[in-house]
Amino acid sequence: MEAAKDRAPAGHQDGVQLPSRAPDLLTRDAILAGDRDAAEGFFRHHLGALYEFVHYRVGGNRAVAEDLVQDTFLTALDRLSAFDGRSNLHTWLCGIARNKIRAHRRRLRPVALEDVLAEADPEIEAILAAIDQEPLPDAVLEREETKELVGATLSSLPPEYREALVAKYVEELSTAEIAARAGKHEKAADSTLHRARTAFARVFTLLAKKRGGLA
Repeated sequence: MEAAKDRAPAGHQDGVQLPSRAPDLLTRDAILAGDRDAAEGFFRHHLGALYEFVHYRVGGNRAVAEDLVQDTFLTALDRLSAFDGRSNLHTWLCGIARNKIRAHRRRLRPVALEDVLAEADPEIEAILAAIDQEPLPDAVLEREETKELVGATLSSLPPEYREALVAKYVEELSTAEIAARAGKHEKAADSTLHRARTAFARVFTLLAKKRGGLA
């Protein structure tokens, strides 16, 4: 009986389905077991979102962002055994990146948007944990004077939200097309887009207020 219990399939524990983040734990285990394909997949899957997260927090400095992202991945691989699945891998990586950014900021005089993002991070996390029903003005993504702030806002959102907003407002895809691309039902894609719009509105408003306006 005990042996059968020990052979419980991945994604289950004592007959209970594990949360959806279980694939992140499988990724962790595969990398720790020396699976190079898993390590390369981990890097490819998280690279773009992590770069966007770091980019605006270092004043849009591409070279610095690339260095910090690389350093973040190296640290993550070194500490991967400590990842326990209580958050997802994206959130865990962003936590490591924040520490790298803070160390960088201590060495350099910060620029305005860096200060805003660093100060706002706890509030952004609270926003994303409790999305409400505030609407997003569709035209805001098209305003040239808010371009930098829009980018900073997008960098703060989970990848699923950012991809939905870019598909809708930059690529101008319909909800049906977004659903097809994501392999979802249209209703599910519409729900994701609604949550993404709400998250964007709240984070954008927070950053604009902290920065002293949109100019």
